[in-house]
Amino acid sequence: MSTSGRAVTAVALLAGFYLLALGILAGLLALDVALFQELGHFSPGLVKIWALSAAIGYPVVRVVFLTRRRKDDGEVPGVVLTRERQPAVWAVVDRIAQRTGVRGPAEIRLVPQVNAGVYEETRLLGLIPGKRHLVIGAPLLLGLTEGELESVLAHEFGHYSNRDVKLAAVTVAGRRALLHTVGGLHQRADQHQAEEAAKLAAKAEKRLAKGRKPSGEQAGGGVDRALAKLFALYARLYFRVSEAVGRRQEYAADRVAAQLAGRDATASALRKLPSLDAAQDFYLSRYATIGWDAGMLPPPGQVYGGLLHLLSDPGRRAELAEHALELPEEDPDPFDSHPPIRLRVAAIEGLPDDGRGPGATGPALALLQDAERVLAELEVVTLVPEAARKQRVEWPELVRTAMLSRAREASAPAHRALAGLGLPATVHGLLDAVDAGRAWEFTDRLPKSEQAAAATGRAAREFARPMLREELAHAAVTALAEAGLAAWELSWSGPAELRLPEGFEDGFDAALNAACADTPDTAPLRALLTGAGLPAPVAPTV
Repeated sequence: MSTSGRAVTAVALLAGFYLLALGILAGLLALDVALFQELGHFSPGLVKIWALSAAIGYPVVRVVFLTRRRKDDGEVPGVVLTRERQPAVWAVVDRIAQRTGVRGPAEIRLVPQVNAGVYEETRLLGLIPGKRHLVIGAPLLLGLTEGELESVLAHEFGHYSNRDVKLAAVTVAGRRALLHTVGGLHQRADQHQAEEAAKLAAKAEKRLAKGRKPSGEQAGGGVDRALAKLFALYARLYFRVSEAVGRRQEYAADRVAAQLAGRDATASALRKLPSLDAAQDFYLSRYATIGWDAGMLPPPGQVYGGLLHLLSDPGRRAELAEHALELPEEDPDPFDSHPPIRLRVAAIEGLPDDGRGPGATGPALALLQDAERVLAELEVVTLVPEAARKQRVEWPELVRTAMLSRAREASAPAHRALAGLGLPATVHGLLDAVDAGRAWEFTDRLPKSEQAAAATGRAAREFARPMLREELAHAAVTALAEAGLAAWELSWSGPAELRLPEGFEDGFDAALNAACADTPDTAPLRALLTGAGLPAPVAPTV
C-alpha cells in the first residue's frame, strides 16, 4: 500500500470511530422517535425509555465529543538543549536533518528514558505541520557511540523523509482518541460502580441489623462499562490495522538510518537498545535508588549519569555484549507498532556491506558539554518531589549506609522476639538466649512458613535450626558493621561486597554451627566477636 493509501486508511478508521459514536446517538434518537410515532401520545413508559436513551447517549457525547485533552498532556519532562550551550549535539542533528532532506527540530530535549523521537505540534489530525521537537534519552548518550547515536537519530528523521509523518500524526491522533474514550468510559464506570457498591453495602448493613440475609447483589459499571467494551472492540481493529502500517514505517526508517549512518552502525545500535534498556532498569533499582529508604541518593548528576559506571565495568560490558548477541525470540504482536528487534536487526544485517564499518566510535556522551551539570538538571525536572529531600552522598558511603540500614530493617523481627523474652536486642542478647536454653522460644516468635508452624517435636527443631543460624549470622554481621568493624563495599560488577574483619570468616561457620548444635556452645562465636574488636556487654554492678 502506498503512503497516500495508508493515510486514507488511517483517516477512514479514525472517522469511523466518530461515526460509531454518532451512529449510537442516531440509533437512540431514531428509536425514541419511532416509539413516539407508534404510540401517538406521551406515556410514563415512553418517558422511561427516553430517560434510558439519555443515560446511554450522555456518556457518548460527554466523553467522545466534549472532553478535550490538555495541550501539555503529551509533553515529556526533560532538559532543553539550546544551540548556545550544546553546539556539538545540534551540529549532529542539523547534519542528519540536512542529509535526510527534512526540516530540523525547533527544540531538542534530553529525557531520562532509553528512547529517541521526533514529534510535531500538528493541527487537523496531524495533516497541518507545526513546531517540531526532538527528544534524546540520556542513556543513549551514555551507552552508544557517536555513529550508533547518528543511526538512531537518522531513523527518527527517516520517518519524515519517507513522508510517514502525516500518517504517523493521524494514527497517533486516532490512538489517543480511542484510548481517551475507552479510558474515560471505564473511569465513569468505576465511579458508578463504587457509588453503587457503597449503596449496596449500606443496604446489606441495614438488612443484617434487622436479622435478614443480605441480597448478595453485586455492583456493576452500568451503561458506561458496556459502551467502553464496545469502543474497545473498535480500538482493537484500529490498532491492528494502524500498527501493521506502523511496522512497515519502522522497517523503512531503519533503511534510511543504514543509508545515512551505515549498515553496521545501525545494526549495532539496534542490538544495543534492548540491553541498554535492561541495564538502565537494573541500574536504577540496584544502584541509583539503593539508599532511597534510608533517605539518600547519589551525588547530583549521578542518579542517571551513574549508569556510565555500570556500562564501563569490564564484567558488565561482557554481559551486555552477550545480551546484544542473543536477541529475544518474541513473536510479533499484531498490536505493536514496532516489529520485534531481532527481525529489524536481521533486515539491516541482510543488506549488502557498504564498507563504512561502525562509523564514529567515540562515546556519544562527548557531544554533551558539561554533562554532569546537564544530568543534574535532568534530575531536578524529572525526579519525584520527594527526591529533593534526600541527602546526596558519594557512592562508597551510599552503599555502606544503605546496606547497613537494610540489615537493621531485616533485624526487626529478631529484635521484637528478643524483647518479648526480656533480653537485649543485640547479638549478645541472642547468645544469652541460646545459653539460657531459650533458643527455640526465640525462633518460635519469628515469622515462619505454614509447614514450619505446623511441625512439632524434632521436626520443629529441624525447621528452627537454620532460622536460628541465620539470625545469629545476621546479628553478628550487623553488630560488626554498626561498630565500624565490617562494611559493604561498592561493586559495579555485582552485588555490594561485605568486608569482614581479617580472619573472621575462617572460623565463622564453625562458630555458628557450635551455637546451633543440640548441645549449644556459644563460646567460639563470642570469642570470634571479641577478637574482631567487638566489646562484650558490661555486666551490671550490684
